[in-house]
Amino acid sequence: MAKFKPYIIDQLMLFPNSINDYVPQNHLARVVNRVVEQLDATAVENKYSELGQNTYHPRILIKLLFYGYAIGERSGRMISRRTETDTAYIYLAQMYKPDFRTINDFRKNNLGELSRYFVDIVHICKEIGLIQIGQINIDGTKIKANAANRLTKNKDDYEKWLRKIDQKIKDILAEADRTDAEEDNLYGDKRGDELPNDINTEKKLKEKLEKVIKRFKTTKEKINLTDSDAKFMKGGDGRINASYNCQIAVTKKQLIVAGDVTTDANDRNALETMVEETEETLEEPVKEVAADSGYSSYENYEYLSKNKKIGYIPDQNHTKIQNKEYDKYHQENFKYDKAKDIYICPEGQKLTPYKVRRANTPYRKWRQTIYKASACGACRDKPHCTKQHLRTIVREDRRMLLEQMRERLLLKEGREKYKQRLYTTEPVFGNIKHNLGYRYFLLRTLNKVKAEFKLMCIAHNLKKMHHFLALST
Repeated sequence: MAKFKPYIIDQLMLFPNSINDYVPQNHLARVVNRVVEQLDATAVENKYSELGQNTYHPRILIKLLFYGYAIGERSGRMISRRTETDTAYIYLAQMYKPDFRTINDFRKNNLGELSRYFVDIVHICKEIGLIQIGQINIDGTKIKANAANRLTKNKDDYEKWLRKIDQKIKDILAEADRTDAEEDNLYGDKRGDELPNDINTEKKLKEKLEKVIKRFKTTKEKINLTDSDAKFMKGGDGRINASYNCQIAVTKKQLIVAGDVTTDANDRNALETMVEETEETLEEPVKEVAADSGYSSYENYEYLSKNKKIGYIPDQNHTKIQNKEYDKYHQENFKYDKAKDIYICPEGQKLTPYKVRRANTPYRKWRQTIYKASACGACRDKPHCTKQHLRTIVREDRRMLLEQMRERLLLKEGREKYKQRLYTTEPVFGNIKHNLGYRYFLLRTLNKVKAEFKLMCIAHNLKKMHHFLALST
């Protein structure tokens, strides 16, 4: 009896009649295929002319890009190679083999359309029961830009660099004048009046530097030469890089229902955008919002209150208050009497309204009341309480919203709602950055980076959809 199955390396073998036989029924590629077939590709198809040679159908290229991003492969060259060796890619490409330029050009020319499919895919997730809106959880992470840190400079640095370029161009021209005798060797069959390649290169760099210097008329921040929209930001690893701040809103089942990219390292200004994008995408109101203390601000508390949404967003002092880490005379230990509109210090003395401060600009709107004590002179513990003549306390008019938030988070239900953020948003970023390997962007400038991040969000949602469907079959 033979020990092994026949082993004949030269024997001709035929593929099955259908490539479908090589892709398992519960494979991710099948999910991508079904989803893309449901999308409206009219906007992309209309970009093609009926003249000239026939090209690949846009749906094939959409499928290849979506599947590539979903398994952590976004290189056009690698996707092109996979269409020759990987049965999942062969299945999606219908046996075609588009080259990497075709794939990269398609992505570049259809970024807007590709990113807008994010909404359609969220709707599909909702239809199959993968999304039940109620509470959304918001978080952000920094992803490195496609730009070298050393090329982030201030205005003086760019002007100094520009002077060096000007001098280098002069030196090249002077050298050309000194070598007139070797003109034939230098220019060959050309006319002889073309600029040397070195000068063309330096002139292009000079033009780029001059454009960047003009941008300093509207900003004092450093600007990166490679990607002028990227900003220095501190990432989760503590390193400071030219980066973008990526924001997501996630459901309980870790589906991304809103995603955006900002150049602001601070998360506070992103909350309203995430809530409104979620409501626009799902076409229904958000009821509850959870986010970490990076989103804490009076503006956000006021926004949630005015729009009748329940928030679970601790302020920066919430943990210290819970753990009683403040000293006896910290402002948080002064009791406010709302009925009398006074503060009571730890020694029982009153602080009454003293004056009001206001700010009313397009960027900042607030009103603060300053409360001042009157009997600090006789207090033995004054040196531990204040270095001023009399102790003062500043209270923002919207302080009540912060206190309501603290009270909500002290309740068991509030703590559980806030904890939901930990096991929904963080695993999503873990999947995007560590499992899929998207720790940096390929594209440059804010608009293109926004579109690329939407592709990353689409990839995550497709994988969640695949997992959900696999479990339900």
